[in-house]
Amino acid sequence: MIKLSFHGAARMVPGSKYLITVNDRKILIDCGLFQGARELRQLNWESPPFDPAELDAIVLTHGHIDHIGYLPRLVKQGYKGPIFATPPTVDISTISLLDTAHLQMEDAEYRNRNKLSRHPKALPLFDTDDAQAAINCLKPIEFSRWVEVGKGFRFRYHRAGHILGAAGVEVELLDAGRKVNIFFSGDVGRYGNPLTINPSAPPETDYLVCESTYGGRIHPPEEPSYELAKIINDIHRTNTVLLIPAFAVGRTQQIVYMINHLIRHKVIPPIDIHIDSPMAISATDIYVKYRSYHSLTEEELKSDQCLLNGRNVFFHRERSESKALNRLKGPAVIISASGMMTGGRILHHLLNRLNHPETVLLLVGFMAEGTIGRKIMDGEKEVYIHKTLVAVLAQVISIQSLSGHADFFELLHWLEPIKKGPRTVFVTHGELSQSEAMAGHIKDERGWNCMIPTLGQSVEL
Repeated sequence: MIKLSFHGAARMVPGSKYLITVNDRKILIDCGLFQGARELRQLNWESPPFDPAELDAIVLTHGHIDHIGYLPRLVKQGYKGPIFATPPTVDISTISLLDTAHLQMEDAEYRNRNKLSRHPKALPLFDTDDAQAAINCLKPIEFSRWVEVGKGFRFRYHRAGHILGAAGVEVELLDAGRKVNIFFSGDVGRYGNPLTINPSAPPETDYLVCESTYGGRIHPPEEPSYELAKIINDIHRTNTVLLIPAFAVGRTQQIVYMINHLIRHKVIPPIDIHIDSPMAISATDIYVKYRSYHSLTEEELKSDQCLLNGRNVFFHRERSESKALNRLKGPAVIISASGMMTGGRILHHLLNRLNHPETVLLLVGFMAEGTIGRKIMDGEKEVYIHKTLVAVLAQVISIQSLSGHADFFELLHWLEPIKKGPRTVFVTHGELSQSEAMAGHIKDERGWNCMIPTLGQSVEL
């Protein structure tokens, strides 16, 4: 018997966890953290609907927290097997998990110190020891290499193009002489991003698990660098500060690359870029290290002229350096995490600058429901940050075309090489409206059978 269970990213974006059961073997694809609204975050504190000690392996698609962030908790609850990932994902997961653990511990300490917890004592979901225990289980696997995980289960990675090292997972299962293939899309990136390599064609498959983050949208046709150039030229004209909340992995490096590319081609005047995120700083080093995993040229990566960390890019690891940015005057750019404004140093910058009309807040990524970022993007005039009500007086600008996720048109293009329709396409990793739209597009364009699983649902294959 082969069973596929959906324990995250079902009718929502965060929390990716797909459990494959083949007779007595159990393999988990991704192990993400629930993020966003309080009721979603609360799911992280519940016991998983499977015994972590019974899992044979975990296979990761990429290093974003909604795909790896629950690993320390799972290891803490008894998981002891291998965690497979591409080499860049191993490095990214290492810094991401330790950073998340530090943030969990700092947040618990802050809540206890300021008596902000609804409980007698605020606790972190996991600590740095738990994160290190998970990191010790990571095993690097290159693209295209078949990996046997016991009898009747093997997998290999395909390029997904979302961030450095991101992958889709082709799984081949054997059950009583019957062979079944499942392909997990992971997060599918866009074409032409120099910080990745284009997504590779998906293989023929019996079952497809397909993301739908933007399953009902088409990204604006405007070239994002032109929009960014206009914004930065305005920053120069008004001598103000541009504040950019950005994912530490992928989006921060993309923004820095774009700004420096515009400077190099004299589209905008030189401007200082302050990266206030220890994790983003470490992630930038990883991008420079894994040169065969992206499309940047050697010329673009030259030391003091590097488009990712050149002379105009200032890295702030220490908390004292971060606090000093409160006094920063424009023209300047501050990039800080987290991208959805759910935690991290960006919250302190928002407390300091969001209620000032001269601040320009640039939104450059996906904002999950229930996050501060989503509330600001939706036009709310006040938001709570650390239980402090802050007026949104800053000028808020959004560049939608900067997304690292394919829109529905790009997803359909990505699916074109599959000639024989899968028996079922499981549409996941999207808010319900986006998953419904993506399922509709697939049915209309390809005539394939689609299903939008619910959280906790199991399907026999």
